[in-house]
Amino acid sequence: MINHVAVVDVIEGVTKHDMAVGITGNRITAVEPAQRVQPAGADIVDATGKFVVPGLADMHHHLDTGFSMPGAPGSRPAGPGDFRHYLTQMLGWGFTTIFSTAHTYADLEDFTDLRRAAQGGEPPMARYFGVGRAITVEGGHASEPPLASFLPRTPEEARQQVHQLKAAGVDAVKFIVEDLTWHGRNVRVMRRDVMRAIIDEAHALQLKAYAHAPRLQLAKEVLRAGGDGLVHSVVDAPVDDEFIGLMRKNRASYTTTLSLFAAFTDIEAWMRRLEALDYRGVVPKEVFAGYRSPEGARRYYEVFGTMTREQPLYLRNNLRKVADAGLLVVAGTDTRVAGVLIGISSQMELVLLVEAGLTPAETLRAATINAARMLGRDTEQGTVEAGKLADLVVLDADPLLDIRNVTRLHRVIKDGVISDPAELLAGR
Repeated sequence: MINHVAVVDVIEGVTKHDMAVGITGNRITAVEPAQRVQPAGADIVDATGKFVVPGLADMHHHLDTGFSMPGAPGSRPAGPGDFRHYLTQMLGWGFTTIFSTAHTYADLEDFTDLRRAAQGGEPPMARYFGVGRAITVEGGHASEPPLASFLPRTPEEARQQVHQLKAAGVDAVKFIVEDLTWHGRNVRVMRRDVMRAIIDEAHALQLKAYAHAPRLQLAKEVLRAGGDGLVHSVVDAPVDDEFIGLMRKNRASYTTTLSLFAAFTDIEAWMRRLEALDYRGVVPKEVFAGYRSPEGARRYYEVFGTMTREQPLYLRNNLRKVADAGLLVVAGTDTRVAGVLIGISSQMELVLLVEAGLTPAETLRAATINAARMLGRDTEQGTVEAGKLADLVVLDADPLLDIRNVTRLHRVIKDGVISDPAELLAGR
């Protein structure tokens, strides 16, 4: 039992002081006023002055560090052993759930094995859900190694690949409808009949179909075809009533990834912000210094291009409009992309959401109950509530007063097992 703790109710947006959270096995059994008399046989953790929130979720992650740019000396694709390590790292940052939107699977069995292993407790890892491989088009975005994307040429090939993903036990399907014109480039875009085949086959197999489509026109095409959500914010134009109506009709989710766009906007300023938030000094200093150096920044923009002056405004205003419309906003980062650094970017994403106009309560919902709803697991996760999995974060300060308090980690609990974040991050 965690006794004398303040419980943050993310639904109501209030903090309930001097409470007790009972845990038996991997489940929360009670959330009630603090116990004055110790129950017989119970292990009691006195959490006076602490705050408990549901375990946090990053809903757009690729299980890598983001420490080095593509092609940098010594850089290599992450492999199965690295993935497990990164899930332990994310648990140490307070994120008990990770949703992968695809990465370097040599074999889909690697995805199946990792998903199974992450549900266990040794070593402690964040829960892991994902799409296995992404589906794109030859010559399109994310079609080159090290990503192992499917590249269907026909609707029938696309349908077969969705079946392969289903057989591997994926939690959803991700497909890419992207021309990169918003980023000063122009790449091949998926054919619309292939896109519709992916969505239709996913739905026939009881899977959600999420799209990488950050340009408004393409996002609308995805939604008209029945897509279940967008894995990035809309970046190139203000969202309009038609977009909101399509999102509402589809009950679609909107994943934020403001961290990615902040890195693209000003990599040097982004590194300064991340380093200031990393008050425990977990990220190696040379990582920050490398991106901040004139040569590092120059190379970064050569690889990734730059944002226009208007695009950061579109991102913030679009997020506020989507949230005000009552749509499902979920927090995600696109960690693995160079400069979107593991763990600290997931925490900073929540800061960016508040800066974009969300309240701390709305932001916490985006990283807890909304994420659980996107996964169809809101009866299991997302709130501090009796009957749910005991996935919790214990903080030294109230995140409803200042969202930066999500960095003030005291303990992380997954499946009822209490861990010291510092030990998880140190690999102990």
